[in-house]
Amino acid sequence: MKHLLVCALLSAAGLSWCVSAFSAQLEASPTLVKRGEYLAIAGDCSACHRNPADNNPYSGGVAIESPMGLIYGSNITPSKQFGIGNYRFDDFKTVMREGRAPGGHYLYPAMPYTSFAGMSDDDLLALYSWLMLGVAPDDHPVPETRLPFPFSFRPVMAFWNALFLDNSPVTGGDAASGSVERGEYLVKTLTHCSTCHTPRNSMMGEENDRFLSGGKVGSWTAPNITPDPQAGIGNWSEAELVTYMRSGTLHGKAVAGGEMGTAVQNSFSQMQESDLQAIARYIRQLPAISGPPRHRSGNNRPVAVLADVETGIHHGMTGARLYNGACASCHASDGRGTSDGFYPPLAGSSAVTSPDPSNLIMTMAEGIDRHTAAGHAFMPEFKTQLTTEELARLASYVSQTFGGTTTTITPEVVEQTLKGEGGGSWLIRYARALSWAGIGVVILLGLWSTIAWRRRHRK
Repeated sequence: MKHLLVCALLSAAGLSWCVSAFSAQLEASPTLVKRGEYLAIAGDCSACHRNPADNNPYSGGVAIESPMGLIYGSNITPSKQFGIGNYRFDDFKTVMREGRAPGGHYLYPAMPYTSFAGMSDDDLLALYSWLMLGVAPDDHPVPETRLPFPFSFRPVMAFWNALFLDNSPVTGGDAASGSVERGEYLVKTLTHCSTCHTPRNSMMGEENDRFLSGGKVGSWTAPNITPDPQAGIGNWSEAELVTYMRSGTLHGKAVAGGEMGTAVQNSFSQMQESDLQAIARYIRQLPAISGPPRHRSGNNRPVAVLADVETGIHHGMTGARLYNGACASCHASDGRGTSDGFYPPLAGSSAVTSPDPSNLIMTMAEGIDRHTAAGHAFMPEFKTQLTTEELARLASYVSQTFGGTTTTITPEVVEQTLKGEGGGSWLIRYARALSWAGIGVVILLGLWSTIAWRRRHRK
């Protein structure tokens, strides 16, 4: 029974706890627990493990969209019934480094264990200490993840891990504050930037030779963040990168929405300045990787001029008039926003100048609602106020007028984007059909072998 005791001890050095789970005993000081809390913020754990019903950051239930289907974030409070209260530290390390929970239960890489695998033992112990000692247990059951076959057969992840999981440690966890080495450690482990910003192959493994050159995140596009001056962020200074991570807004260049908006609100905006500087320094010294260049900003002619020249619309309002009614009051008729930057300019924005309209469409559809120390960034959503056709007209107008593009965004493109069908792996998309076809072939081969065997033995 001594291994099941949970005791609190008061010492001259301060309050320390001794917690045991099964046969492993954990000793943690308040300093270690506090450090673990910071690591949980840097890792943005609450983004996937938050309870949408009561906003508890760790009791789980968030539905995570993936190319395979909905995956529900687990309860990571120390609840013994529904959480990780029975985990030993070795169990926790196995989850973080191998993507495998006690009992051989394989996780899906929607939980970015492929990045967390490189964390140091010290950081893993601190994070474990926080989750076990600093977080209140919440007996909240979460929906069971039920993916379609063949993804429902979790042991297949052992094969995937053998191909794509590198759990060798990343150095730099204890590197000098603000150093490139510290930045590399953070980018490759805790902040797991590559999870979104690195393209994936047909089996959803990261293409490491195109590290941080851009990827798809559901309906959104995570842009190229290598120092390429045309396709990436080569024209961003270190200070600008820090400002963007801190506030989610960089005047005339970018506004964080979607998953990046969540990461800014819950993680980057609460991280130490030295760690943000370290991340910026590391990213700026990476090899630049080229890609489709962004367009130059448009001519920014007033809406009133363009409203009369837009043709081809016989039903409903033109894109210019939609802009005038929905957007101009904040972003101004010339797309330059307000002089104080409270309402950001559209001209020069990465979502507007990108050849990929996904982020522009999704920003219009879902809006922005982000809280940081810099203030509340808010833009209303328009997917319930405008039809698909109207969203297409509005997006085309903004893209052509303020982004310098010549592409017309069609309702079909908007519909595909909203459904998250604009990209993804063909192998994942057709995996179910291919699996059943494979099973059918095996059955047919089995029948053919049986018939052939019987014919031979009849003679």
